[in-house]
Amino acid sequence: MPFVPILVLAAGVLSVAPAAAQQPHVGEPNPEGDSLYRSNCAFCHGLTGKGGRGPDLTGRRNHGDTLADVKRVVKLGIPGSTMPAFANFMDDELDRLAEYVQRFKTAGAAQPVTGDPVAGERIYNRLGCASCHAIQGAGGIYGPDLSRLGAARSSAYIRESIVQPSADIPPEWEGVRVRTKDGRTITGVRLNEDTFTHQLRDAAGRFPVFDKLELARWEILAYSLMPAYNKLPPQDLDHLLAYLDSLRFEISARGPAQKAKGIH
Repeated sequence: MPFVPILVLAAGVLSVAPAAAQQPHVGEPNPEGDSLYRSNCAFCHGLTGKGGRGPDLTGRRNHGDTLADVKRVVKLGIPGSTMPAFANFMDDELDRLAEYVQRFKTAGAAQPVTGDPVAGERIYNRLGCASCHAIQGAGGIYGPDLSRLGAARSSAYIRESIVQPSADIPPEWEGVRVRTKDGRTITGVRLNEDTFTHQLRDAAGRFPVFDKLELARWEILAYSLMPAYNKLPPQDLDHLLAYLDSLRFEISARGPAQKAKGIH
């Protein structure tokens, strides 16, 4: 299930106002925060903060709901995720952006997830999702690790990724097909390319390297390697979504989970 960046921000330079005017308050006009958010965050979190490749900012937040929490996440990042640390972000920019993000909490949360996560875990196992995806170190490596999926992606994005996985394929999970000059065809996930070789990961978890001189063709696939589960009964889809949304394990920068928030 190709799902995987979180909040992406960049520091600009704003004019420095008097100290009293630098403290933002919810409800006041905030054009600077709006500009910072639209330019740097909306691609992942959506213009209304309801998520996409990044998490939903209108609902439950795994790392706190206060202005101080938002500033901490921006400044320090989230270990084990694609949310980087912005230690050099200017204080007034951080204030304005955090205040703007907080407005999403009062704008109305996204549609709640209503399925049963326990039933959803059974469906996950029945469908064989663990052959490609890992949760807490258990499972395959052909697809993205799902250990903190519920914290990293909005429920709407997760649902779309289940029923229409080709709608959005992150570059790091692009599928490729290799055809060698001796007639072999290999499909896998694109990993890397250098001057002389192409490298990929196949469904068996191997990492084949191909000399470019031995290849007849190398193509990036326009569709996701994950099958579309668009014929799941609606109730099963709701249950599966509830299970995946419950996966909110904390992952350290070194990889292992430090604090489990899933339902296992």
